[in-house]
Amino acid sequence: MAIYQVDSEDANFFFLEKTESPTHISLVYLYDQSALGKEPVRFTQICQHMANRINSAPVFRQKIRPAPRNIDFPYWEDDHQFDLDFHVRHLALPKPGDWRQFCIQIARLHSRPLDLNRPLWELYVIEGLDKVDGCPPGSFALYFKVHHGAMDEFTALELMQSLNVHQPDRRQHEHPKQHIAHLRATAPSANEMVVRGVVNNTLRSARLAMQLAANWSTLGRMATGLTLRLARRAVDGEAVLDSAPTRFARPLGSARVFEGGFYSRRLIDDMAARVPGATPSHVLLAICGEAMRAYLERQGETAEVPLQALLMVNVRNAGAHALIGNRIAVSQIGLHTGIAYPLDRLHAICSTHPELHSVEKNELTSFRLRSLYQNLPAPLMAWLGRNANRRNSVHRGILSAGNCGVAEMNGGDKPLYMMGARLIGFTGIPPLFSGCGLMFTASTYGDRIGLTFVSDRDMLPDPRQLRVCLDEAVEQIATHLAQAQTKSGRHSATTQRRTADAAA
Repeated sequence: MAIYQVDSEDANFFFLEKTESPTHISLVYLYDQSALGKEPVRFTQICQHMANRINSAPVFRQKIRPAPRNIDFPYWEDDHQFDLDFHVRHLALPKPGDWRQFCIQIARLHSRPLDLNRPLWELYVIEGLDKVDGCPPGSFALYFKVHHGAMDEFTALELMQSLNVHQPDRRQHEHPKQHIAHLRATAPSANEMVVRGVVNNTLRSARLAMQLAANWSTLGRMATGLTLRLARRAVDGEAVLDSAPTRFARPLGSARVFEGGFYSRRLIDDMAARVPGATPSHVLLAICGEAMRAYLERQGETAEVPLQALLMVNVRNAGAHALIGNRIAVSQIGLHTGIAYPLDRLHAICSTHPELHSVEKNELTSFRLRSLYQNLPAPLMAWLGRNANRRNSVHRGILSAGNCGVAEMNGGDKPLYMMGARLIGFTGIPPLFSGCGLMFTASTYGDRIGLTFVSDRDMLPDPRQLRVCLDEAVEQIATHLAQAQTKSGRHSATTQRRTADAAA
């Protein structure tokens, strides 16, 4: 057996793990099995389907073993008592089984931390979606939860997509997937962990000192600015940053809320076409920003400073395996909520951030973040994680620079099936971090885009109201496009009439 240690970026998610801020991610898949008639997908078939694929990534059979008193980063080790029945679970919504009940159930599941003494994932089969709009009676959902220290949202999406095929194969669960060689892992003894920790932390401290010396002027300016903001917050009791403080910058509680909906992909694409250089990502940012602005305004909390979003971008190289851990860059995007919505605001977002997914820029940001984590001694990182939810913590000071987070996921254009059941739509649910208590996810699949959000229940006690604001933001785009089309039609008719008059 080999020894595999959690890398620095992933270790940060384990150090941040607390009851009020669990750091797992979740994926939700909705399936229509009406075409299967009297032979619906059975829970036992889904269990067999998972059993055929659990060797596709080490995360399914391995757990973490922390170092004594967090003197070093944790280690991976095989779970010799692995029990598939513990990880794959079955439940049903109460009658009538509508979207509200589904969202409440998902929020409860997402609120519960994973058991860190077992492999860090759970899969729930949820039945009874009989009154969910867009889902025929008998539809079911898969809810997949995995720790962020084990993989990022995009790797989790790849794993879940591997459960599906492009043809409605009813007997899919009977065809085991080609397994990769299982990389067996063991953790060192406690004494060896302590020795390794002393050596590793000495090396990290030396590299950190060299990094600070090489980048003293830049890091000095950043540290000075952050210190001033934290000091100002301690005096004023609020965050004083480039973005406006909102209710979503408060310390986190332990309960979550989840809501959202599915919208026309063509609507988003047509709106992007209205502004040269704009992409669907720009439109989605504008929609999320407008929904948040409208909600805060209705709560009497209109911000004087334009709101900001933290856009999460996947910088994983194509074909990279889940073993390399998290590879995400975060960019701060101005939402220009003081400018008229939707067209003028879309122009502003596009002009200030023309390349939201610039590979070079985002890879550089991700590299700088990883290099910082790699050089932080483990006890210091653990201390920062333990105190991350405190009002004046460094973590909150940094993440409060964004009023909300936005992540995009792409499920492809072709229909997907699992054992004959057709995938209707999917979405992701990222963790919340102290200082950024509202996260949106935009998931593209086929001709629809899912726009969902997760927040803290104390910060957002009425998620349905934010959903209404989200629906209204999308409807305003539909209205704008309809008016533009009508105006274009009138202009075309006027031109034709003038041409005909001239010819006469």
